[in-house]
Amino acid sequence: MLVFHHIGCLVENIEDSLGIYTKLYQTAPVSDKIFISSQGVYVCFIEMPGGGLMELVEPVDEDSIVARLKRKGFTYYHIGYMVADMDVALAELDTMNFKFLSVFHSEAFNNRRCAFLYSPDMHLVELIEAELGTLA
Repeated sequence: MLVFHHIGCLVENIEDSLGIYTKLYQTAPVSDKIFISSQGVYVCFIEMPGGGLMELVEPVDEDSIVARLKRKGFTYYHIGYMVADMDVALAELDTMNFKFLSVFHSEAFNNRRCAFLYSPDMHLVELIEAELGTLA
């Protein structure tokens, strides 16, 4: 089962974007700015009205894949879901013709396993393995 967690948005500068979105959503960040070493990005999460989170993603390097996506105008670029069991979720999505890209451990989620996949419609999906017994 996939449980919606966040939408990933590429930004030039997290601090500048926080100023805009915290005012727009009348909320505060729910995380610090976190460096994700395996992806070469900084991230910060803010709560969106109606539920869910927005992950602001700032490329560290102008040559990174996410920086290239940003230059091409792809800013809302992935949707994140919590899963109870990463291996079961990956196997199930494989039967639905999702294309596996990578598994990594993310500092944003206490080094839990995460994975990126493309849906059959080429939408980028991130899976985040929940802590044992939770989907939070």
